[in-house]
Amino acid sequence: MNLGLDKAKVARYKAQITKLVGDPLRMRLAIVFAVTALGVGAIYYPLSGRIDQERAAVESEQKRLAAIQGVEALRRDVKEFRSRIDKQSDTNEWVQYLLAGSRQAGARLRGMETKEPRKVGPYMAVALIMELQGNYAQLRGFVEWLEQSDRLLRIETVRIDKIPGFVVMRIYVLGLVQKNA
Repeated sequence: MNLGLDKAKVARYKAQITKLVGDPLRMRLAIVFAVTALGVGAIYYPLSGRIDQERAAVESEQKRLAAIQGVEALRRDVKEFRSRIDKQSDTNEWVQYLLAGSRQAGARLRGMETKEPRKVGPYMAVALIMELQGNYAQLRGFVEWLEQSDRLLRIETVRIDKIPGFVVMRIYVLGLVQKNA
């Protein structure tokens, strides 16, 4: 049976293999190389595509988990502050609330103007600019009353002017209300 192989080349290969198998160190190196080549060729390359797909899936799920945790944190925050937002509040109700606070502090209202409400997430922020007159202790009492208020509000700016006999304070307050208000 003739396979079309050169007998001299086959004999040379047989001699090299015999020489390799005859030396235990070379045989070990040849076996390690063959097993490594088999592992890379038969195991790593076929599975590397699946490994990349699984890695991408894990990254996608980690991003999804982070988004879910972010939403849960926001829900906890909303629950924590929901009691501080009156369901029935609107601009008029905020005006009445701030007037009551100024009366309680003993400050006299000189003027008030409302600005266009701002959108703040699922809520609206009512913007009111008040000009109050009184002594320093009365105006400080009003600001402290605002800071200790059970409602969610923010003092944007405060401007205090000294006029002979009294102090005038111009204060810009944002108060959170339900969106449908």
